[in-house]
Amino acid sequence: MINILTYQLPYKLTNQIYNEYQSRLKEATYLIENYKTYSALSQHIETVELFLSLSIFHKRVITNLDGAVKFYGTVTKKGQTDTIQIGGYKMTGDEKNKILAVVMNYNQLLEKFSIPPVVMEYFETREFLKKLIVYKSEIENDNNNQKPKREKGNQDNQEDDFDIPF
Repeated sequence: MINILTYQLPYKLTNQIYNEYQSRLKEATYLIENYKTYSALSQHIETVELFLSLSIFHKRVITNLDGAVKFYGTVTKKGQTDTIQIGGYKMTGDEKNKILAVVMNYNQLLEKFSIPPVVMEYFETREFLKKLIVYKSEIENDNNNQKPKREKGNQDNQEDDFDIPF
């Protein structure tokens, strides 16, 4: 998943994301395997990997894009200009709108799959895992409350239609 998210990003950024992913994945795996606090995630390592990939992408790419859009808005509002220079790069209103569209589409995807942005916001891997456990618990509670009652003879070969594999 991390390779898909970093496809065609600049090498330096891709390398940072990949290194952080590897480091955090190693730490997360260790914590899940060795601490009872995180054992609720032991059957969902692939899901943890997916959320970890997404959260690092969120932190390294989406947050920065969102910050650029907000910075552009502040500068152009105060300076009454339509182009700003960030280092050697000149950002126009059209580029700002394209970046804003990317951020909005990303946020719509999170909303579509009921992923709260708070899961993406953490400093330590332990904090990330605790947020996933809380999220997993909420998903399970919602699923248990929404499951239709099945008839006794009709329980075989039925799957739940829930998106998140917790």
